[in-house]
Amino acid sequence: MESKQHSPDTHSRVVKKFLSEKEWCEHQCDECGNTFFAKLSVKIDISICGWYKCDKGDRPFLTFSKRKKLLKPSQISAKMSEYFRSAGFESAIPRNIANTHGQTDLVIAGVQMFDDIIHRNQPLRNDKVFVTQPCVRMQFQSQVESQEGISTSFVNVCTEQMGASFDEHLQSVDHWSTVLSKLGLHMNDFIIVMRTSKKDWGTGEFSALELFFCYGGLELGDAAYLHITQSNRPTIPISDIGFGLERITWAINKTESYFDMLMPWTTICTREMFDACRTIALLNLCGVQAANKGPGLQFRRFAKVLGEKYYGTDLFEVLPYYFDYWAQFVTPSIKRENAVMLARLEIERFVNLKICNELNLPPPRDETTDEYLDRLVYTYNASIYKLRKVIQLCKM
Repeated sequence: MESKQHSPDTHSRVVKKFLSEKEWCEHQCDECGNTFFAKLSVKIDISICGWYKCDKGDRPFLTFSKRKKLLKPSQISAKMSEYFRSAGFESAIPRNIANTHGQTDLVIAGVQMFDDIIHRNQPLRNDKVFVTQPCVRMQFQSQVESQEGISTSFVNVCTEQMGASFDEHLQSVDHWSTVLSKLGLHMNDFIIVMRTSKKDWGTGEFSALELFFCYGGLELGDAAYLHITQSNRPTIPISDIGFGLERITWAINKTESYFDMLMPWTTICTREMFDACRTIALLNLCGVQAANKGPGLQFRRFAKVLGEKYYGTDLFEVLPYYFDYWAQFVTPSIKRENAVMLARLEIERFVNLKICNELNLPPPRDETTDEYLDRLVYTYNASIYKLRKVIQLCKM
């Protein structure tokens, strides 16, 4: 049971006082009833909050004044890192995307840097850290093509502090307000939504107070104050504040599409294709290989999308682009050319299976489509005409 001192109700009152002192005005959403805060000079409708379930799908931030010069995600990340280092935060090394000993197959948030402490009773830590953590969230896969601002893989730029008091948590919230303003995302254009939610990370249920930062209709990140339940020691307080780097990039640059800064200039295709290439490149770069369970299953799912829907596009030119992108944020566990080949073998496995099924030919091995067709022609005397015809079907 949470003490009154650490209850969400107590914390919400402190938040209201904290924001009021910084000239944020309290409102209540007409749709969901959640409390939210906005500056007097806010430019957008404040009858509803910025929560995605209440949002009408408009993107008013795109009408705000634009920068004269675009910023890359890596440049924005570097500016953030420099700011938080000056504010007393240490830089932490991101986790490998394959979460082999955690509660999820893949890393989905920066706070998972504490998994060993929370789930395996490792010693507590009390340092303040800034981390740029690549993440994959599979629940977004079906939404990528239909909704702007969505991707299955992204960089979660975070500050994490285990053992933080609530006052220290609010100090970190203030740091985020400052760094976002320095990047050109001024607080006058934000709505901050306050929610209390029940969570369970496998150690028992707890309540969390969360503040969601919505910039002109685009949710950029959230600040959560957590009390993680433990079986053999007191609950662990954590200040967990994370923002999507790619969304921040979109908000700063205000390009027409979220993916405009996240794809090669010369390639034209769907958001689904670019997203699948981005995510499979990240998984591959972190040493994940195709399998029928765990992280390897997610790798296989993206390869299936690319093999069955996008074979014949510039896949093997696009993949190296994304290997270079992710190499800015994680140390590669494999050479780029080897990673491309592993991805190609899995993508073309689905192409080879289609050829095999269409023409009732011997099954493929662990080989590229070129190698498979070569074997079919020279070993099994398969018809070159029929093979070329079915390859054209695969590319449609």
